[in-house]
Parts: sequence; structure tokens; C-alpha cells
Amino acid sequence: TQGYFPGCMNCVLNDLDLSVSFRGQIYLPNGRKSPDRTNIVERVVINGVEGGETATISVTAHNLVWQSQKYALVATGCFGGVANTLQGESVFDSDNSQKRRQIIIISVCVIIGVLLLGCVTFSCIRRRKMRSRAGNNIDFNDDEVDERA
Repeated sequence: TQGYFPGCMNCVLNDLDLSVSFRGQIYLPNGRKSPDRTNIVERVVINGVEGGETATISVTAHNLVWQSQKYALVATGCFGGVANTLQGESVFDSDNSQKRRQIIIISVCVIIGVLLLGCVTFSCIRRRKMRSRAGNNIDFNDDEVDERA
């Protein structure tokens, strides 16, 4: 959380620092060589990870206001020995979630359209039947003739 104490020029309260230990090297977030004290969102990217290798992810606290701080950690990649099938350097290069969203939206719209069309058709058929029944039930009295005609 960003916040300020008196006299603090650029303070991040409850600053959680991410680091990853891999192959004897410590990787720090956002391409830095020291802990990131200015950003509350941090990311470490490690390329060339082979199946069976282990990385240790650490989160350490700095400038906590309370004794503890809840946080979420997301780790993405190919786990369990599954080969990496990405074509580019970034997971976003092969991201097809936009296409999936478009397909879902189109599918939902088509289903709603078909349902609405069905309701309108049913309503029109019902109205016609009601009108034809009303037309057949008109009681014409032979004794009453309109003399204006």
C-alpha cells in the first residue's frame, strides 16, 4: 500500500519484496539489482528453465505498519516436466484469451437472440389464435339489422 509518514518523500507502506533463487543466482523483481522499494507490484522473469529444476520464491517484508501483511503470489510457466510450447519470449505472444472471449460473447448473443426470436414467434402465434377465436365467437343476431346500411 502506498502511504506517507511525516518527513517521508517516497514511502511504500507494507512493502513486500519478491526474490527468486535459481541455479545459485538471486533474481530480483522488475529487472533490478536491489529490492524494489517503489513498486507494490513485482515480477521476476526467468528464461530457460528445464524440467525438474527447482526455484525458491521468497517474499520478505519491509516497512510494515502491522505485524503481518496478507499477499497473493502467482507463479506461471511449464510445471511438472511439460515442455514449453511458447513461440516467443513472452506468454502474451501466444495468449488467445481475447479470441476465446469473443467466441463466448458471440455464442451468448446468438443463444439470447434465438430465445428472443422464439418468444416473439410464440407470442405472435398465440395472438393470431386469440384473434381467430374471438372472430369465430362473434354472435350475430339476425333480428338486429343496421338500418343505416
